[in-house]
Amino acid sequence: MFNLKQLELQMKLLALRAIPEIERRAAEAWQQHGSKVTDKENQALAYIVGAYATATAGVPGLNATKFDDEIVRDHARKALRWAWGQIGDIVSDVAREPVTDDTSLLKGGVQ
Repeated sequence: MFNLKQLELQMKLLALRAIPEIERRAAEAWQQHGSKVTDKENQALAYIVGAYATATAGVPGLNATKFDDEIVRDHARKALRWAWGQIGDIVSDVAREPVTDDTSLLKGGVQ
């Protein structure tokens, strides 16, 4: 049986993983190409839906139909809004602030 409470919890956990991962990918794209990622929400949604598809690939019924896809997508959108409210400020602050306490950095700054 399709348990919506369990699905909601799984989507929230995946959203909490998706946001930092998409931010990491955006930072990587900026470093490599100098380009800003503007579709982070769609990328995070694809991350969650892909993770769910992988997790249910061996579940008879769910792996053979598209019945659950729209339900999952809807709950994933809600979970992303929730997760961004929980960790969005933290992720944004980390992305903006320079690292100054990494012991592997050279002392004295860049010459």
